[in-house]
Amino acid sequence: MSTTSAKSTPLTRRAFTTAAVGTTAAAGLAACGGSSGSSSGPVTLRMSWWGGDTRHQYTQQLIEKFNSTHTDIQVKGEFGEWSGYWDKLATTVAANDAPDIFQMDEKYLRSYGDRGALMDLSELEGLDTSGIESASLDTGRTPDGLLGLVIAVHPLGMVTNPTVLEAAGVAVPDDTTWTWEDYHRIGAQVTAASPAGTYGIANSGLEENQLQLWVKQNGASFYDEDGEVVLPEEHLVSWWEYGLSVLPDNAAGPVSLAIESASASLEQTPLATNRVGFQSYWAGQVVAFTKASGSPLKLLRPPRQTTSGEWGLYYKPSMFWSASSRTKNPEAVATVLDWFTNAEEVQDTMLVERGIPANAAVRERIAPLLDPAGQVAIQYTDAVADVIADTPPSAPAGASDIEAIVRRYGSDVLFGKQTPQDAARGLVDELTNSVESA
Repeated sequence: MSTTSAKSTPLTRRAFTTAAVGTTAAAGLAACGGSSGSSSGPVTLRMSWWGGDTRHQYTQQLIEKFNSTHTDIQVKGEFGEWSGYWDKLATTVAANDAPDIFQMDEKYLRSYGDRGALMDLSELEGLDTSGIESASLDTGRTPDGLLGLVIAVHPLGMVTNPTVLEAAGVAVPDDTTWTWEDYHRIGAQVTAASPAGTYGIANSGLEENQLQLWVKQNGASFYDEDGEVVLPEEHLVSWWEYGLSVLPDNAAGPVSLAIESASASLEQTPLATNRVGFQSYWAGQVVAFTKASGSPLKLLRPPRQTTSGEWGLYYKPSMFWSASSRTKNPEAVATVLDWFTNAEEVQDTMLVERGIPANAAVRERIAPLLDPAGQVAIQYTDAVADVIADTPPSAPAGASDIEAIVRRYGSDVLFGKQTPQDAARGLVDELTNSVESA
């Protein structure tokens, strides 16, 4: 499941009132906040991230390795769960006490960057980003510079359970030609031939990642480069109309199941419990779903509007490393980020735990080290490279709750509380007002 599904406190201008942060590495030489060190001892940098136990364990091991081989720089790790991470980061930034380096999500990149809290990493000497594909590296760029160093990427994929399809007597479709109409038809076939409680496809109409794909397939985006909301209402309408169309013949499960699944743990979702044949997720998530389901899951290209239509696929950054614009030691930050980006021991330890490496050469090198599910994720990422388009502009300040907003309006539509037209108008208006008032 998406790591951004949990609710967190939105970042506001007020949260930064006392921060008065600068926008460049030079501003990072300010006297307060950030790292410490002197001529008589090593520089100490604070590095924070969110994640589960495995990520914490691996990252702490790597920090200890770095510290043992860099006597002039010592890194102190700080970590926690997603649910409290953003509240803590906003508080420390406002108090001029932000970590020097911290894990950053695409939905918050502009929120922090637009307020001058992030360093332009392109100004750091000693940080080698040449191995990262330009399309991936650019996901961390905003009008203020390279504010996020992409760690890993995910193209959206249709996670497919061949075991469910085989039991229903339905062949795995040709993902180079299928359309959303085919997806609906195949889903209905699977449901009709499956035991009660097992469905062909997941409900459409609730997940922001699928909506992003739908909108991009129609040649549009949520936001423009200036951070303005430009989401066309007609694409919201058509997406929700499609979501309603798969309900009468039971191609997808009941709406109540979709609502329940949206807040369930990964292990309790229909995909993880082998109760659905197809569901869209970011490619790297196939690893966790395979482990939970016990089934050899596949990744297919998502359907298109027409057999020759736009794919709408792009590299979503799974997460970034960002640096505080107030760090006292930008040179040390560059050294740490370069090591965590390019050292083979980092790559061999993390593998795909933080997502699919943005460096194609790294993907090729670590593939033999992965289990079958990890290899599925990497093979899919490489297979769609020729149809990857530009990543949509990052969410501006005020738009960090877009997942919850889409789910709320989508629930109203699928339960018949609002028409697609009314919900589309309401969503665009709410999102625009939220961005404009941020």
